Amino acid sequence: MSTYSSTDTSVVHPLTPLGWNHRVERAFDAVASASAHPLLPARVASSRRGGAVVRLPREAAADYSPAVTKAAQADPSTAPCSGDWVAVRRSGDVWLVEAVLERSGSLVRQGVAKDSHDQVLAANIDAVLICEAADQGPNVGRLERFLSLAWASGATPVVAVTKAEMAGDRLPEVLELVESVTMGADVYAVSAHTGLGLEELSARFLPGATWVLLGTSGAGKSSLVNAVAGRSLMDTGEIRQDRRGRHTTTHRQLLRLPGGALVLDIPGVRRIDVPGAEEGVDRAFADVAGLAEQCRFRDCRHDAEPGCAVNAAVDEGELDVRRLERWNRLRREAEWNRSRGDARLRTERRKQWKAAERQARENAWRKRGR
Repeated sequence: MSTYSSTDTSVVHPLTPLGWNHRVERAFDAVASASAHPLLPARVASSRRGGAVVRLPREAAADYSPAVTKAAQADPSTAPCSGDWVAVRRSGDVWLVEAVLERSGSLVRQGVAKDSHDQVLAANIDAVLICEAADQGPNVGRLERFLSLAWASGATPVVAVTKAEMAGDRLPEVLELVESVTMGADVYAVSAHTGLGLEELSARFLPGATWVLLGTSGAGKSSLVNAVAGRSLMDTGEIRQDRRGRHTTTHRQLLRLPGGALVLDIPGVRRIDVPGAEEGVDRAFADVAGLAEQCRFRDCRHDAEPGCAVNAAVDEGELDVRRLERWNRLRREAEWNRSRGDARLRTERRKQWKAAERQARENAWRKRGR
């Protein structure tokens, strides 16, 4: 059972500043009660191959137990990552991560490797701050991908149009373009340099809430966090001559803002493959998905079918045909990625069945040999 008692509600849990809540407590107690070792809860600040930096709440390095290592080798998405809550124990002079607790609100990128395993970018998040630099676009196709990923996580997406001062007179046009594809996500024009929009955005960072920053390198994520915090929490880098940012964040890390909110910073990403589930894509394209529900036929492909509400909206100028094309592209990608994942699961099941059959034959041979 948990070392920290929750019976006295007047006592603040030492991990509360790191986002500890009743859901996490229940998950930890379930693991701790089944363990033969005394366990402590901790949150992963950053991870590396074979180990992680955890908060107890003090910071400590921890190795993975054999069980956690074996599970991660079979499925890398189960390995501890930034934001994870874990159960740890002391073994001699080192800490061991004995188990990863059940996740909530995980930002998952579809696996691009041959094994098709998904990559968990951040776990147990409440909100995703998508940073899109005003001087680099905006790139609506990339923004739609980021939004699909954020909606699929179960967290609330918020869009920050960073470096707003560099857009000049184009800022209203940039904001209008961004807002045309955000569908339910709040948009803030911010500038770490001038302070524009920082007060409004900062009000969203509530104590105990965990945010993850998502955006390309050079989108101004580090500068924005430093401006919100009022001090330097993250390194900032220069923009290369090709206007692509340098990777100032090379590993995932958990930061705490002065107001009590938690921020997970991850390296800038240029390629995002949407998850196999279509829910994230349809939330990001809620306008198109809503029209699709009005089509005469449920299996409408929105091509040349009669009674297609989507094509009617395009013909009437209510829907940009390029947005429709991007929706179809991401839905096809999600379907393909889901099929890859299903194929991987089928392959793994076949391996498990074959291993079970071999074990059964070996057991039978042993019995006959007795």
